[in-house]
Amino acid sequence: MSLFGRRESRNVDWWGAGFEGPPLSGRVVTPESAVYLAPVFAAIRHLVDYAATSDLDAYRDNGDGTRAEVALPQFLRMQDAPGKAGLGQFIGQAMYGVVAHGNAVGWKVDVDAYGNPTDVAWLKRTQYAYDLVAKRWLVGGAPVDASRIVHVPWIVPPGEVLGLSPIEHYRSIVSAGLSAQEYSDLRRGGGIPPAILKNTATTFSSEDADTMKRRAVASFADGKPLVTGSDWDFSMVSIPPNQALFIETMKMSANQIAAIYGLEPREVGGNPPAGSDTLKYVNDESLALNRAQNARPYLVRLSDALSRLMPLKQYVGFDLNTATAVDMKTRFEIYQIERALGTMSRNEIRAAEDRPPIPGGDDYTPAAPGPTPPPSTPNRAAKHTEGDTP
Repeated sequence: MSLFGRRESRNVDWWGAGFEGPPLSGRVVTPESAVYLAPVFAAIRHLVDYAATSDLDAYRDNGDGTRAEVALPQFLRMQDAPGKAGLGQFIGQAMYGVVAHGNAVGWKVDVDAYGNPTDVAWLKRTQYAYDLVAKRWLVGGAPVDASRIVHVPWIVPPGEVLGLSPIEHYRSIVSAGLSAQEYSDLRRGGGIPPAILKNTATTFSSEDADTMKRRAVASFADGKPLVTGSDWDFSMVSIPPNQALFIETMKMSANQIAAIYGLEPREVGGNPPAGSDTLKYVNDESLALNRAQNARPYLVRLSDALSRLMPLKQYVGFDLNTATAVDMKTRFEIYQIERALGTMSRNEIRAAEDRPPIPGGDDYTPAAPGPTPPPSTPNRAAKHTEGDTP
C-alpha cells in the first residue's frame, strides 16, 4: 500500500513517464503526478541535474589535517561498467529519490570479504518500507538485514526512520497548482468561461438546452467559436481564467514550491523576491554561487551517506568549484593570490588549466607580488585653482 494511496501496477521510469497526464482535480497527489506541474518538475530537474553533473571525488584523511585524493570506491566505479547507466545517472537517481520521495533507498547487490559494498542499486519507492513497530526494513514485502540497505533521507522527524516527502507534506500547495493547470486546460474540461448562450426568439425545453450546452462546451474546448442558426446571443460573464488567473496562480505556486525545495524562485518559473534584481544575481557568477549554495544541503546528505559505505578515513565529496566556474580574468586573479600566499604551486595552477607540468613548478614558496603599476600622472590643468602659481 502506497503512502499516498493506491498506485498503478504498471512500471514507470523515475521521471514519471507512462502516465496519461496530470490527475483530475480531487485525486490524491503523488510524486509521479506532481511532476506534471511545471514548477515541481523544474525543482526536481534542477537538483537532479546539478547532482548528476557535479564532479564526485574520493579522499583519504591523513590524520594531520590534510587529505589525499584516492580512487573512487568499487561500488561507484561499478556504475560505469557495461550495461550500467553511468555514475552520473546513479547519483541522479539517488537525488530524485531524496527530492521526490524524501528518501533514496539502495540495496547492496554485492559486498567484498570486509563487508564493503562492490555494487549498489537504488530501489523504487514501491519496493521498500520500514516497519517502525518491528524496527526492520522490508524489500518486496519481505524483511531484510539492515546491513544490506543504503539509506539517504531528506528531513527525518524525531522517532521516525524514513524522511519526509516534500510533495506529500505540501501536497495542498501542489494540488492548488495542478487545479490551476487543469482549470486553464479547455481540452480537459476546465477554463470554460462563465457565459450565457440564449436564443432571443425561441424558448427551449431543458433537453434541447442541454444539447446546445454540450455543443457549446465541445466547441469552446476545441478552441473554436460556436456557429449555429440565427437569433443567438452570447454574453461572457468574466474574462477567461486561462488568460489571467492561471498565470497568477501558477506564479504563486512556483514561489511556494521554490521555498519548499530551498531554490531561487526564478529557477522554477516563479517571481524573484522584491528588490532582488538590485541586490543579487547581477551576473552569471553570482547566480552560479547561489545555485551551489542551494544545492549544498542535498549534496552533503548524499555524500555523507555514500562515505559511510567506504573504509575508515575515506570519504567522497562533490567538487562545487566546477559548478561555480568564474570568468578567465577572475580565475587568474585568484591564482595570483594563491601563489602569493604559497597555497598553490605553478604546476597545480597549470593542471587546473589542463597544461602539462614544468620542471621546478612544484615549489610552494610564496611568490613575490607582481609589479605595481605606476601611479597615473595627475592633470595639472585640472588641479589649478584660482590663485595657484602655474
